[in-house]
Amino acid sequence: MLEYKYVLTKYGDGVLSFTIDTRENRLTSIAYADGSADGGDISIGDIFVAKVKNVVKNINAVFVEYAPDKMGYVSLENKYRPIVTNRAYDGRIIAGDEVIVQLEKEAVRTKEPVFTTNLSIAGKYCVVSNAKLEKGVSNKCTRAEKEQLITAIPEDISYGVVVRTNAASLLGASLKPVTDECVRLCAQMDKLLSDGMHRTCFSRIFKVPKPYFTALRDDGRLAQNSDECQIITDDKELFDELVDYMEMNMPELVSGAALYEDASYPLKKLYSVETKIKELLSPKVWLRSGAYLVIEKTEAMYVIDVNSGKNIGKKESAEFVYNINCEAAEEIIRQIRLRNLSGIIMVDFINMDAGYEDMLMQRIRELAASERVLTSVVDITPLGIVEITRKKTTKALAEQLKGVWGA
Repeated sequence: MLEYKYVLTKYGDGVLSFTIDTRENRLTSIAYADGSADGGDISIGDIFVAKVKNVVKNINAVFVEYAPDKMGYVSLENKYRPIVTNRAYDGRIIAGDEVIVQLEKEAVRTKEPVFTTNLSIAGKYCVVSNAKLEKGVSNKCTRAEKEQLITAIPEDISYGVVVRTNAASLLGASLKPVTDECVRLCAQMDKLLSDGMHRTCFSRIFKVPKPYFTALRDDGRLAQNSDECQIITDDKELFDELVDYMEMNMPELVSGAALYEDASYPLKKLYSVETKIKELLSPKVWLRSGAYLVIEKTEAMYVIDVNSGKNIGKKESAEFVYNINCEAAEEIIRQIRLRNLSGIIMVDFINMDAGYEDMLMQRIRELAASERVLTSVVDITPLGIVEITRKKTTKALAEQLKGVWGA
């Protein structure tokens, strides 16, 4: 029986992608890729030949122009050796240098986008980088898994390599797909660096695959349970793109791709997408027990409040409160993932006895550790507020859908 469906459908000017757990008809992931000319032109991972406009020595950083009149920030703290294309590199970065940089973080409000001189190319099973030369395995893998997976990296590779968590799905079988991908990505890096030395300023020399394809590539469920998943779209152009991408990068999943052809009842209606998005943009989230969450964004952080709501039958029971908080913890981690919240997240759970508080913290840490995007449970304050941080990868869902909600 199929357990997951990865769905792609046109929405507004872009593409909405989401994963449905068919056993419970619940979203497990959702993202929107803007296809408009001014919204979807640059993505994290794109590589450019940029011009150094200003060197700021007191913060050990430079500002670069990566496209006409578009500026970005590059920290030099990590001391990655930059690739300068218009002169022989002598250990210095000076104004007028043309350097190859990769987008690391998107612009946030008044802050410029952040670039790095450590260039990397990601595949399904590993990531290859040109300046950070260490070889290793994802920290999400166990020690035993790391000992096996590290052997898949060819000894003669001159670039840095990190084997990704997805590769653990191959343990017990052949690790040849990891080795083959590593060799292929290194060859791609060779070509990219060679071509980049002969490209003019402002050239984009590498564009990452569209985000709905990289999400498909990075989904661990597909790596581990390809027979139990289906990839489906109701758009012929998207379907052709999808098959082309999968044949080149994920041939084992091509048989799971399907074109949905009932034009009278598109996929976004079949899966009640509008209703699900409305719920994800609402501050209130109801839990099955009758309790609810309130999720609010402030200037500096996200704040989540847990309320017992309709579930008031046994408020005096410490175990009752703990069970509500556990249910809330699971939904909070899910909502953080679906809404793509990042930065500081403060959670006010219902007050509990100290023993139950320790048990809840352990449960939250277990839930956070299973997330693909780095999610850290920092601590609980004397006032009982749980501090969580999550790495920023792309914009929050509300920002992604700004201007297209209801399309």
